[in-house]
Amino acid sequence: MKTHPIRKLATKAFTLLELLVVISIIGILAGLAIPAIAEMAAKGYMAKAGNNAKQIVIALKSYAADHHGLYPDSDRTARPETANDAFRVLFATGVVKDERIFSSPVSNYQPDEDYGSAPDFAQALEPGENHWCLTKGLSDSSDGTAPLVFENTAGTSWPPTWNCDLAGRPVSGRAWRNGRIIIARNDGSTSAETLASISGDSVGLKPHKSGKDLFTQLSDQGSFLDIAR
Repeated sequence: MKTHPIRKLATKAFTLLELLVVISIIGILAGLAIPAIAEMAAKGYMAKAGNNAKQIVIALKSYAADHHGLYPDSDRTARPETANDAFRVLFATGVVKDERIFSSPVSNYQPDEDYGSAPDFAQALEPGENHWCLTKGLSDSSDGTAPLVFENTAGTSWPPTWNCDLAGRPVSGRAWRNGRIIIARNDGSTSAETLASISGDSVGLKPHKSGKDLFTQLSDQGSFLDIAR
């Protein structure tokens, strides 16, 4: 009876050079993927921020329907001095019952969901719990393209400006990394508006061909309610 020797499977070990090549390729692929993933995440965050802004406008419209078309910045009892004060009126009148719509991804202003109790709901939107500014003096019948709700700014002067040097960071007045800012108009539409530059610590919106931007087109001497920081 013949016997056959057991044949060992031939194996070939990777050389150091081959391992380095593989590691380099993996590193290159990861380097290409990370920015794409970050861009997708940013778009998701911006979509969430836009949805919150739209919900705020819907609440303002609901309030206006019962107050002669006026928004809560005109409330003579509350006399709002900040956007937080104005938005708190929405709680006092029963229009809003959840602080979370006043937040935004990538923001250092986040509500704690402690509203206090009726009738004033004093704990609703305390300083540091609201991300959004409110243009003063508008009503339900104002121009539909007028910016009504927008992200907190780098300053308090008109027209508003944002900090592109701190883009994408959870700090006051930051823009998004692509040089954009979320704005909700009086007609309820929401969009990511382009700023005049992707760098700078006080950058306004990119002007139209007329030389005016969305804010100065509304008024050269307008004003807005800043957030309570």
